Amino acid sequence: MKRLSFIIPLVLSLLVCPSCKEDESEIPNSEVYVKTYVSEYNELMTSNHFITYTYSELYPSNYKLGYGGIAIFRDLEGHLGCCDLACPYDKSRSNPLEIQMPFAICPLCLSRFDLSYSMGNPVEGPATSGLRMYRNIRDTGEFIVVAN
Repeated sequence: MKRLSFIIPLVLSLLVCPSCKEDESEIPNSEVYVKTYVSEYNELMTSNHFITYTYSELYPSNYKLGYGGIAIFRDLEGHLGCCDLACPYDKSRSNPLEIQMPFAICPLCLSRFDLSYSMGNPVEGPATSGLRMYRNIRDTGEFIVVAN
């Protein structure tokens, strides 16, 4: 009976939470640090708006842009989200996802990821893994900082 009382909660936890690892993704968790400028901050005040930071542009030396660049966005509910711009299927650092809110689209494999509720789940294409999401986002009222 004791064995059964141990197994039942274990099975239930697997059914309720098949992947309890936060933001499980094929893209490695990479260092992120970005602080928005005033104009970028103002752009992010409205739902369905976004800004991207890619390795093809120059930023202050202390900025860290994840694995393939990052996008900071406001989802449909007005919550801030941040995702890596590398597709978990292609894992390319040089071909960042294109943001067309509420989707992020891979230019190589054409996988589409839903950003509507800051989840980054695949909805079309060969990708089966979600986007790498970065959750440590702070809105100070003057700027937004994403850091891990």
